[in-house]
Amino acid sequence: MTQSAPPPTRPWLPFSITLLLTLCIVPELVLQLTDHGMLGPHDLRSTAFRYGAFQSDLISGGKVLFEGQSFTIFVTYMFLHTGLQHLVVNMIGLVWLWRLILEQRSAGDAALLYLMSGVGAALVFALFGPQHTAMVGASGGLFGLLGVYGVDSRLFWSDVNRTGLLQKVGRLVLIAVILVLSDLVSRVAIGTSVAWQAHTGGFLTGAFAALIWPRR
Repeated sequence: MTQSAPPPTRPWLPFSITLLLTLCIVPELVLQLTDHGMLGPHDLRSTAFRYGAFQSDLISGGKVLFEGQSFTIFVTYMFLHTGLQHLVVNMIGLVWLWRLILEQRSAGDAALLYLMSGVGAALVFALFGPQHTAMVGASGGLFGLLGVYGVDSRLFWSDVNRTGLLQKVGRLVLIAVILVLSDLVSRVAIGTSVAWQAHTGGFLTGAFAALIWPRR
């Protein structure tokens, strides 16, 4: 009598998400050490923000610190955070959403969608966000993964066959409007400095990308 082999177990933290976590956590840990005078110059955080944070005025002709900075900031801002609380909240969301995405897609697909969402978030922030303001954080990419998961899992529409493309697009826009309103309410009620433009841009980028690029 033959016995079937047990299904392969998936590691709790795949290499792809471990790499992303490392790219986000290590810079903040270094900046924490410099903030407390334990390592390097005390103004390293402000220097890192000048070089890596997303700044809309650099896109519209502002003075860059190095050649190509107006392009690199579309990615580098995702790996910088304003402090430990900002980092921890985003990393918890990243691990949670990443594992949900991997139920439907490969790690390579998830990484590409995450980066696309982050770039889309920055684009919308550049169009509708305040000038002379630095933006950092992984939340734009996280909202993109939320959009991907909502499309892949059919969370946003239960009956795919009876929900047309225009209905899907309209529903995604409606959800994006709700996200904007919730961000604005939290800003007024709690006083949080959230970039609703980036959250909305990331969500729509991820959702529309998942809609055009079906799950495997």
